[in-house]
Amino acid sequence: MTTDIWHYSRRGLAEQVLGMFESGLSSALVFFAPRRMGKTEFLLKDMQPLAKQEGWDVLYFSFLDAGANAKQAFTLALADFAVEVGAIKWDKFHKQIKKIEGGIAGVRAGLEFHDPQQVQITLKEIITSLAKKQHRVLLLLDEVQVLAQDDRNKDFIAALRTVLDMHKDFVKVIFTGSSQEGLRRMFSKSDAPFFHFGQNLPFPELQKEFIEHLAQVFHKATRRKLDVEELWQIFIEMDKVPQLIRSLVERLVLHPDLTLQQAKQQLLEVIAEDRQYIRVWDDCSVLECLLLKAIVISERELFSEAHRLRLAKEMGVDELPLSTVQSAIRTLKRKEIIGSLPERGLYYIEDPNFKSWIERVIINGEAR
Repeated sequence: MTTDIWHYSRRGLAEQVLGMFESGLSSALVFFAPRRMGKTEFLLKDMQPLAKQEGWDVLYFSFLDAGANAKQAFTLALADFAVEVGAIKWDKFHKQIKKIEGGIAGVRAGLEFHDPQQVQITLKEIITSLAKKQHRVLLLLDEVQVLAQDDRNKDFIAALRTVLDMHKDFVKVIFTGSSQEGLRRMFSKSDAPFFHFGQNLPFPELQKEFIEHLAQVFHKATRRKLDVEELWQIFIEMDKVPQLIRSLVERLVLHPDLTLQQAKQQLLEVIAEDRQYIRVWDDCSVLECLLLKAIVISERELFSEAHRLRLAKEMGVDELPLSTVQSAIRTLKRKEIIGSLPERGLYYIEDPNFKSWIERVIINGEAR
């Protein structure tokens, strides 16, 4: 299904998901996992090829790549897809458009309608046209929580929910997201636009078979052997992040003189210097940074008087009102740096790699 020899096939999972759709048991699934956990690779290298092989029309779209123009870019991608599979004629769609923006190398990046409300109407028309073909359609919508970050997308999200509900017999969808807080705002809250729409599932972690696969491919590529047990332990230490352990193995391929532990240390140093994490940290206020450290060390009483006194002392102020701490927490949640647990007052860092970075670099003082 893919020529990437390093890819660890999750065909079994793809078959289970497709079976749920084909049997009518489900019309939508929501997979959550932090970034770098292999969601996109699963969609593109397992789910999409299998579905196409079984006769489905499949569209993959990443809202993360679309940025601020997400709803327009998705509508354009959906229109291109509908034209490709013969559900609509491009000329009819084109009449509604005022301007199409060019992207890199001439690739269309976005569009502007004559009527600002037309984007919702067009979305419904396209998906309705796809359903009328009575072909099986699978939409793979990656990092969908990006839509919920902009209040201007509310009507669009509502329109998407409505039309998918109307045509769920023929149009199935897999949503993925790397922000549990962002997905909660879209799918889990009682007033969320996609409340009770599809099953919300954690994306399955890779187990030891994945490490054995990497060791086998490494041996095939280099004629050298890896200690599977040691590599497995490193994988656990790295929060079972597939992208990180693959980077470590790639480093070993290129540098045969390195041991596993040396390669691990080099990789951790690269992560510690990651400008993305430094930028996120530096963009936080002093109070937000102190709260992040408290969350990392599992402080449970963030709003207690005793904790606010400690925070005030560290900040060099006389007192720290409860409302100020609450406001900082809301800001961190809005930026999707943290999320909240069902237990009142408990929080977690959304990105486990960022959590590890804070622990190593900020709390334990490794060099930045």
